[in-house]
Amino acid sequence: MNKHVTNDPLAVIYNEGHWRLSTVSPLISLKSSTVKFKQYASKIRQAIVSTIPANSALKFSVVFEAQPYLKYSEDDSDGLAITVSSSQESSKPKVIYTSIFLSWGVSTKIPGAVHLPFVLERGEQRIGTAVKTTIKYMFDCNFKEFSFTQRQLLQFGFNFVENDTSRSTDPFTLCYRTQADHKNKLNLTFEVGDVLIIWNGIKEDLTKVSEQVTLAYQVLQNQIFYNVMLDVTALDLIEVILPKAEVKSNGTFKMKTPEIVNCVFTLLNEIISTNTMDTHDAMIEL
Repeated sequence: MNKHVTNDPLAVIYNEGHWRLSTVSPLISLKSSTVKFKQYASKIRQAIVSTIPANSALKFSVVFEAQPYLKYSEDDSDGLAITVSSSQESSKPKVIYTSIFLSWGVSTKIPGAVHLPFVLERGEQRIGTAVKTTIKYMFDCNFKEFSFTQRQLLQFGFNFVENDTSRSTDPFTLCYRTQADHKNKLNLTFEVGDVLIIWNGIKEDLTKVSEQVTLAYQVLQNQIFYNVMLDVTALDLIEVILPKAEVKSNGTFKMKTPEIVNCVFTLLNEIISTNTMDTHDAMIEL
């Protein structure tokens, strides 16, 4: 069972379950002061209240605060956290939504703006929609949800194996969407130790990451076919699951250790950099 850590800035991430991840453009004219943060929180609360029926007994509170230690390096801007709580009559407030804005070693320096390229969210989606709409209006920014290809999911999975603290006999699960019924899932499980042996062996022979991922997956596909006589090449891989780490094709993650948190954001930086280079190359070709 995962211990609830309180003395590590990253604990606000890995003490929780699943997070939805997005990217966000620089926050224009964001001012870091207690007075400004209270004003931002008040605007977000007003936006949330306006989406709730007038006869609702729910009361909302919003906290907009800096997370000065939630970053990869001193060059990164301080992280931000937005917490929305609700209460009804005499009940205690309950956190219903949290978002965290942070940078992880790579950000753009723009005068008059703060770049915190990653946003983690958990909680009620309707509240999240109201929060992000208000943030877009206040800071003239745009959000884009992550969506991962099969290769990217596998790259996360193999990196999880390298950084995971699970036992060698713990499960490494590939989750597929079945062709017959897209609501059904097919889970195929290996042992973490076996996958790590395959991955390390391939990394010794190949240097290009894309080739490493392709060959490692081919080995796993062959094992699946040998063990259960199933060809998964035509199936859509939608999740990779380990005991302390998960990634879904829709940009949802579970990160239960500091090592996995670092692994996720380091790889996201690489993916964004690669996508930017591909876009730039495509523009040059045009």
